[in-house]
Order: sequence, then C-alpha cells, then structure tokens
Amino acid sequence: MPATPAQQFVTMLAALSQATRLRIVAVVAGGGEQGVAAGDIARAVHCPASTLSFHLKELALAGLLSPTPQGRFIRYSVAPAAFAALAGFIASLPGAPAAAEARAAAPAARTKKKAGGRGKEEPSQAATEGQLSIFGD
Repeated sequence: MPATPAQQFVTMLAALSQATRLRIVAVVAGGGEQGVAAGDIARAVHCPASTLSFHLKELALAGLLSPTPQGRFIRYSVAPAAFAALAGFIASLPGAPAAAEARAAAPAARTKKKAGGRGKEEPSQAATEGQLSIFGD
C-alpha cells in the first residue's frame, strides 16, 4: 500500500533528524550526480562502517538517497525530487516566507465587513473553506 504524502514527509523528516545523517546528506550532495562511494562517506563523516550502513539504509528507505551498485561498491547520490517535495511542503507551512507572502498578497480574500456590524470583521468563505468546525456551521 503506497504511503500518503504526509507519511512520506514524516519518514523523510525522521531520517533527517539525526546529526550524522545530516552530515551524510551534505557529503553526498557535494558528490554531484555521480554520487559518493560508501567508503568515502565513512571517511568524511568519521563513522564506523556498520553504523554508516544503518544510516545509509534509513536515508535510502526514506527516499532521500539513491544507491547505485558499481561492482563491489555502492555509490550514493541525493534524490532531488524527494528534496524538492520536502522543500515544497516546508515552504507551505504557516510562517514560512512563501506562505506569509501569499497571505499578505490577498488580505481581502480572508476578511470582509459584517453587514450591519459595527466594523467587526469576519472570515470570508474563501478563507474558511476546508477548515474543520466543531459547531457544524
């Protein structure tokens, strides 16, 4: 059964939530499209082979790194589509610069004056569309 986008982002963020894995991703990203051999990654991040193997497996299972066998060696490269999807998700979060710019560009879509109200504003239908309400309105 395919994972939902939310589950995929949870898996990616969990894989990146460890300092050694962030260093691994940085080293692999520096290797470009041809990738970096596992032994070179181990030397760069000062990580024992067994520990590195575990981290590489987690990053690959999360879809962040792509392993490519080359003879006896495995080269790892970043998966640009996975990082682009994750960056898009993060940019869409409240408080992110892109989300804040979109909200600032359309203030009229969010609020409107209440008819007969004393200047009070209420959210427009466009601003509340898709929101859950426990009051059934």
